[in-house]
Amino acid sequence: MARGIRALTTLVVAASAVTLCGCSSSESPSPAANAQSEVDLQEPTDVTLGLTYIPNVQFAPTYIAEEDAVYANAGANVTLRHHGADEGLFTALTAGEEDVVLASGDEVLQARDQGMDVVAIGSYYHTYPVVVAVPEESDIDSIDDLRGHSIGIPGEFGSNWLGLLAILNNAGLSTQDVNVVSIGFTQQAALAAGQVDAVVVFTNNEMVRFGLDGMKVRALDVDQDALPLVSATLVSTREWVDAHPDAARAIVDGTTQGIERAKDNPQHALEVAKKYDDTLNDPASFEGARAVLEATIKLMTTGNGAASGKQDLDRWNKMGQFLYDTAGVLTQAPDVDAAVTNEFASR
Repeated sequence: MARGIRALTTLVVAASAVTLCGCSSSESPSPAANAQSEVDLQEPTDVTLGLTYIPNVQFAPTYIAEEDAVYANAGANVTLRHHGADEGLFTALTAGEEDVVLASGDEVLQARDQGMDVVAIGSYYHTYPVVVAVPEESDIDSIDDLRGHSIGIPGEFGSNWLGLLAILNNAGLSTQDVNVVSIGFTQQAALAAGQVDAVVVFTNNEMVRFGLDGMKVRALDVDQDALPLVSATLVSTREWVDAHPDAARAIVDGTTQGIERAKDNPQHALEVAKKYDDTLNDPASFEGARAVLEATIKLMTTGNGAASGKQDLDRWNKMGQFLYDTAGVLTQAPDVDAAVTNEFASR
């Protein structure tokens, strides 16, 4: 499925001039003015941002921030890198080949559990994208109604699996109360054929595809704010952010601004995404991407529709407890304070 690495580099934008007041043309600039000029003329920091897998409209905010020179103006000379599905998520990051990567919060805590010093520095998704879907005509109306029914998932791994565990747990259920069936990534076909009664899907992926294909389904109501899971975040290493705090801030704030621009001008987001994903040259694919973008923007923005790089630290703590106590994917209670920070998000 990998389409290879695609990287573009932002051209450096000239630094803004410093205005000096109260000095005649014959006077020499003050030491403070010289220091300020040196700061303003500093070259942007080179940053490689890993986006994982193939180009997709879900990465549109980063494409916009690169294409519109948002990152460059903030002081980061960014190269976007899509690495393949066969490459480890944090392999390039820990090897120093990438400086920041998009990854889910649970992946951060699991990586730290394995000894990697990764740290989440900014929010990308504010809402966890996983839901349980049933056919529109199903008599299953709530999560509690899933008792005794079959639920299809790709397998006991990843966001679908953890999302299901969290959804069941919040409803007072466990996998012992339902019949979990591993069906691979065939949720639509399995549900349409009646192989399972429900499927675990992403709101900005399979749920969108159901609608585009005319398949009528419902997502069961879930209190997303109560789910102890954190989805896509901007992740780096503590060593890198300590050495490049201004670049880390530029990446977090630049991406947040990219999300805001995508929300305010979806057409621009789609046109920019088309430069990275040539499949969008097909009109049908372009319109499909529009639906995916609309669903994704809902995940990227807060409850009041704002773009923010701030992370929900309370949810991070709840996730740490859930992954250790309930999901059992961690070998020890995590040091959440060391795993996440809001010091690089200005809003």
